[in-house]
Amino acid sequence: MTTLNTGGFTNGTLNLSGTWNFTVSRDDIIREAMLNIGKVGEGTVITAGETADCARKLNMLVKQWMGKQDFAPGLKMWTRQRADLFLSSTQYVYELGPTGDNWVQANANGTPGYVQTNLTANLITNEVSVLVAEVSGIAPGYFLVIQLDSGDIYSTTVQTSMTTSGPGILTIPLPGMPSGASMGNYVWCYPVKAQRPLEILPTNATVILRDINANDTPMTIMTLQDYENLPTKTMPQYQTDPSAVYYESQLNNGYLFIDCSGAQDVTKHLHIVSLRPVMDINNPLDVPEYPQQWFRALCWGLSKEIAPMFNAVWTKEMDDNRRDSLAMAQEADAETTSMYFQPGDANPWGV
Repeated sequence: MTTLNTGGFTNGTLNLSGTWNFTVSRDDIIREAMLNIGKVGEGTVITAGETADCARKLNMLVKQWMGKQDFAPGLKMWTRQRADLFLSSTQYVYELGPTGDNWVQANANGTPGYVQTNLTANLITNEVSVLVAEVSGIAPGYFLVIQLDSGDIYSTTVQTSMTTSGPGILTIPLPGMPSGASMGNYVWCYPVKAQRPLEILPTNATVILRDINANDTPMTIMTLQDYENLPTKTMPQYQTDPSAVYYESQLNNGYLFIDCSGAQDVTKHLHIVSLRPVMDINNPLDVPEYPQQWFRALCWGLSKEIAPMFNAVWTKEMDDNRRDSLAMAQEADAETTSMYFQPGDANPWGV
């Protein structure tokens, strides 16, 4: 009988590892690709220049395969990110990315990446001392969002925190508060902004409007034509709860457009699930941000990329290996979707 112990699986003659964490590094992939095309052997030392050239091609490859660009049904769900966007009463377009607006990266388990608390004292214009009910999880350098009495928000950073838990005082940089905020108003704080979404489309993303009690309202994802045809979207007096969004990926930060000129209730925010870019592979021991079933495809994909560089003959057998490995990787982690049927007219043509 096979039993599991700290040394692995054993049943007499079998001795299995009991581990599941095999991975490959950047330089492992490069060496494997050069082995595949017959350009290295036992004891061969790959030069720094060859490594740099291969690494550059590898990064090009992993970037082109991210998201759904290779038509993989799995849609790279391991790069799925959950993030929250705090809304302003005077803003209808937001930058989503590492240098954008209040675009908050959620925790790995999907829980919010921000701390929510309340003011315990009124704030006046130019005030720099912010008294809050809870400072646990807040540190200097974090981003701070304060609900103003004007109906808008103020975005700043934490300069210092007088305590580490319980009620405390946060100081913010000059010039301080732009206007007043009453005791009880909400304060949100977060350490890091999320990455730029590759796309926000109904096929690979969801957008909901979440209120302060975590009640969710699904939102519509618009096309460019849908958004541009909205007649009142940028009129200053058109403040309401947003009900639809349109997104353009761009380069550094993406642009998210909402269907009104500003949010009427800034205690509500957008919760967005989307696919982000895969991480760069910069250093010799960096591992690709792909699961194990993609390692062979990455090696054979790089093999084809570097074959001309080394004047290697690319054979049918090599290309079969590349195609087979990529086909199997593409079928991993296949997405599922919901399908609904409803009764219709049994005789739509009237005959």
